[in-house]
Amino acid sequence: MHDEIYKKLFAFPRLVQDLLRGFVAGPWSKAIDLKTLEKLPAEYVSDDLSTRRGDAVWRVRLRGERWLYLLVLLEFQARDEPRMALRILTYTSLLYEELVRNGAVAAHEALPPVLPVVLYNGESAWRAALEVGDLIAPAGPSLAPYQPAQRYCVVDERHLEKDDLPSGNVMTAVVRLEQSRSPAGLERVLEAVALWLRGADYSALRRAFVDWVRLLAERLVPAGSAVPRVATLEELRMSLEERVAEWPKQWMREGMEKGLGQGLEQGIEQQRSLLRRQAALRFGEETAVRLARLLTHLAGAARLAEAGEWIVRCETGADLLARVAALAADSDPTCGGE
Repeated sequence: MHDEIYKKLFAFPRLVQDLLRGFVAGPWSKAIDLKTLEKLPAEYVSDDLSTRRGDAVWRVRLRGERWLYLLVLLEFQARDEPRMALRILTYTSLLYEELVRNGAVAAHEALPPVLPVVLYNGESAWRAALEVGDLIAPAGPSLAPYQPAQRYCVVDERHLEKDDLPSGNVMTAVVRLEQSRSPAGLERVLEAVALWLRGADYSALRRAFVDWVRLLAERLVPAGSAVPRVATLEELRMSLEERVAEWPKQWMREGMEKGLGQGLEQGIEQQRSLLRRQAALRFGEETAVRLARLLTHLAGAARLAEAGEWIVRCETGADLLARVAALAADSDPTCGGE
């Protein structure tokens, strides 16, 4: 899902412009003309006829007549890629070979500069080497000049702080969607995207966001539920708003139905088990384990339903645990938290 959605999103100049403006900009960025952004094919055939594919390739004019080539690689995995610097070097070489092969760079011309960017959405922080030279064993000062040298930029989406996210920037919406773990968070991003992408020029990009947010929302809904197919950001936001309050109740109904015929206490255990699974999906296994301990102090479907509502509405696992701890203390005065 992520692979296709991102490739669709990064086919739009506005998203690439905002990536350059807000997330990888440096002193050099003052010399680029964003109006000249041009998308290029990202598939190359090397001299041995093997095909290598990058994720997105754009070029943009620097002051004067020079082009800057932008390589955007998308990484959708749980951990970083230790040899990403080597992959970047390979893609850069293939890009240069293609430019020479198709005549984009004449024999007497210098090769254009390249800016490699890796977009990463894994849960763990990116720790791989950013310099290809760091992957090469030390060779001493006499051999060092003969070793390849290249650096790439990483946008580690899940670990950016709020202060790192510029307002009015569509790439900020992408990052906030990656960080969002509740329908309420998705709703807020939808409102921002609708504000930032007004006008007919952005209708296709708005639709791409609708498709993506709908898929993200479906991860949060109870079994048997669905997020309706809608055409606009506002319709999707309203649809989420209408359904959020009903989802915890539906989870409780499912738990009670599974517990029918097994006795009341077993029905309650079904509800606790269901809430634990929902918490694991949203906030991870560690939060789910800690929540399970708190749920043992909640008796009755009504209290468990309140905990279910907090699973939907809370933005972080820490917030969820604090809310449920308060419920547990209210239900069982002997409860000392976890």
